Amino acid sequence: MIISGDNACLACLLHNPSKVKEVLINKEKKANYLKIIQKYNLMKNTRYIDKKELQKIDKDNFRQSNDIIIRREDYSSSSLEDICRSNKENSIIVALDQLTDHHNLGNIIRTCLLIGVNGIIIPEYSSAPITGSTANTSAGAIELLKFHISKNLNRSLEDLKKIGYWTYSLDMKGKLINKNFKFDKKTIIILGNEANGIRKNILNNSDFIISLPQDEIKGIDSYNAANSLAMALLHHKVNIS
Repeated sequence: MIISGDNACLACLLHNPSKVKEVLINKEKKANYLKIIQKYNLMKNTRYIDKKELQKIDKDNFRQSNDIIIRREDYSSSSLEDICRSNKENSIIVALDQLTDHHNLGNIIRTCLLIGVNGIIIPEYSSAPITGSTANTSAGAIELLKFHISKNLNRSLEDLKKIGYWTYSLDMKGKLINKNFKFDKKTIIILGNEANGIRKNILNNSDFIISLPQDEIKGIDSYNAANSLAMALLHHKVNIS
């Protein structure tokens, strides 16, 4: 897998240097990365090349401004047990029901890491995959946030409910949450597809269906998926602490 951009690549070098297969750096910017390459003993894995050669390798990056590219092992799925294994009294997991936009996925991963989410669950099919673009959009957060690829999202949620988790589905027709709304100590927030929302079978099996306050604006009916999740997570953070 190829990842590019300072944030994504530096996060990989800092947190998962053992996953690095090769580092490619713009030879004119060698000094910017030399210390970290030496610190993690990656000199033998590193090549310094022309900027034009970097751009050919990173042809999917239209910004054409990156000075570093890393070839790394593919990101690996964690088990549900690993995600919910925590000594914290409060635990929160995010489930993404067929979210397809990789930019949304990357932004969600970044938000989840910074706000303290234990991990995310992604269905194996009809969902945005974890790619180099995800790493870039998440600003490297994917190097730290655990994720589980689920063959059956409903079954995964049921397994977590058996050990004390409560599920909250974000849906425009749900109960409006306010400043007094409290999440449970072991919470799963479910976010649906950008266009179709949460599938009916997932929604019907949810413990709670909630919505966010918003003004009524003609022609604009809802928040962006990543933003709506961020607001729900902030509400959880503030009210559960």
